[in-house]
Amino acid sequence: MRLLIVSDSHGRYERLSELLDRQRGIDALIFLGDGLADLERADAYSRGFGVFAVKGNCDSFSLRVRESAPEESVINLDGYRFLLMHGHTRGVKYGLTNAIYAAREREADILLFGHTHECVEKYIPEGEEYSLDKPLRIFNPGSLGASGDGYGYFGLIEIRKNGILMSHGKI
Repeated sequence: MRLLIVSDSHGRYERLSELLDRQRGIDALIFLGDGLADLERADAYSRGFGVFAVKGNCDSFSLRVRESAPEESVINLDGYRFLLMHGHTRGVKYGLTNAIYAAREREADILLFGHTHECVEKYIPEGEEYSLDKPLRIFNPGSLGASGDGYGYFGLIEIRKNGILMSHGKI
């Protein structure tokens, strides 16, 4: 299974549209907030794959968008449990502790978040500092749409028989 992970498009729907045009073999798009309206503008829902989304702190300005997605969501894909969040309600700009505890409480295998605009890929083994009952993978795709240097990022997650591959790309 191949997952495209995107966050923080911030109105730059043309970047999302270009990214979706370039990607082949995607089974699902996971959008982690701050640009939910961009999903419709980029025609993401009619491209033949599943779309999972949560809202971010900048998505609350539009009533239609605000009501269309939760702030956090748990999904099961190909035997893995994912916790999706933008991260603003868990204070991810100041550290990952609250988000990690939320992932532990929801028995997630993979924590996906946005908000910081920084690419993150981290692995925490079982029983480590957060008293995890199982290992936790943490991933932030970075910001697809915010302006300035270091933006235009997305993530790919491939679930294979022998494990998971996570990577970042730049459009």
